[in-house]
Amino acid sequence: MTDTTVAPASARITATEAPPASLTAEIVQKIHAYGPLLRENALLADRNRVLPQQSVDALEESGALRIAALRRYGGYEGGASMLLEVARTVGFYDPAAAWCTVISNGSVMLANRYGDDLLDEVFADGPVRMASIFASPQGTAVPENGGWRVSGEWPFASNSSHSAWAIGILFIKDADEQPGAAPRIGFAMMRRGEYEVKDTWYTIGMRGSGSNTMVTENLWLPQNRIITFEQLMGPGYERDPEATFGRRLTPHLTMSTTIQAASLGAAAAALDFVTEKAQTRPITYTNYKRQIDSGAFVQNLGQVSMKIDSARLLLERSAAMIDAAAAGTEPMPLEERARNRGGIGHAGHELVDAVNDLCWLHGTAAFAEHSLLGRMWRDINTGTRHASITAPMGYELHGNGITDTEYISAKL
Repeated sequence: MTDTTVAPASARITATEAPPASLTAEIVQKIHAYGPLLRENALLADRNRVLPQQSVDALEESGALRIAALRRYGGYEGGASMLLEVARTVGFYDPAAAWCTVISNGSVMLANRYGDDLLDEVFADGPVRMASIFASPQGTAVPENGGWRVSGEWPFASNSSHSAWAIGILFIKDADEQPGAAPRIGFAMMRRGEYEVKDTWYTIGMRGSGSNTMVTENLWLPQNRIITFEQLMGPGYERDPEATFGRRLTPHLTMSTTIQAASLGAAAAALDFVTEKAQTRPITYTNYKRQIDSGAFVQNLGQVSMKIDSARLLLERSAAMIDAAAAGTEPMPLEERARNRGGIGHAGHELVDAVNDLCWLHGTAAFAEHSLLGRMWRDINTGTRHASITAPMGYELHGNGITDTEYISAKL
């Protein structure tokens, strides 16, 4: 197991590659042990629009929430493959818990791009839970007294109810900014208590993610709490031979790849549910006493399974390429990032098709209020439409790479 002692800046641990697969398997085994609890609590999470503390504790105790933290702070400094596998396992029991697992770890991955002095403060007592919003600047930072005066409102902040720290994207209003110049984009690191969580998350799916709105007004932050877009999203660390593995992970592609894990796990749970019920469930208005007696049903179930498998393979390819790049100092080429973004979007499209097909196969009982299949249908259809993984944008980005046309997004 990883030593949880925090190493000061003068005693840095060098981690140049992802931890061994055996560690991932160990965490996955613990999650399966907590599985019945997570699945039972998923009903409470869906009803109350936030994860129960008992579920958060289970994720903590399994090690699922310390994947992205640097090893010198007691984390595993795991890569995209590790987070994908762990999160899809959590998603099998509760997709919203898997979503929060990815968001917390992904936010820590973003935090790893800040300076060592701030990281020593954030992780002084070991790995922490985090939230982040890194799309569409929703606030401003103005220089004041050697620091920054920050105000902002960041909606859809998953895991914000359980986070100790959070990152919000904003515009940096420099004192010497030229009239008409495009404002710089930056990211503010805020401690819990420096921002409030406004209850705004009312959806039909991924309700337990607690993706409410973070708000702060006239908050003064020291200089090191804000970094620029280029520092956080740029390839600087990816090219740095002195950077550790966790700091070299490319941020946006890693988040996009792993956030799809919640729906991947949910689709597997939906498939298991329909397959189990088919052993005894008849097909109404037919002579079939069991659904599995129908060749058409069995064939379609096999097709659904292949859709889920194809989604998993696409996501695993992306994760493996991310980890391979982070183990060296050559950033992944843009066309490969775009290809993977297309694959991530296509994976989501396949998962939606798969769960829709399962609802057709199972029948109208899928849409009973407390049906596990119905909840997975809601979560998958909601989760796969997240802005960073939606299929249409992914396809167009991949098309940009194929045709050598201008990319529609700078976040690759």
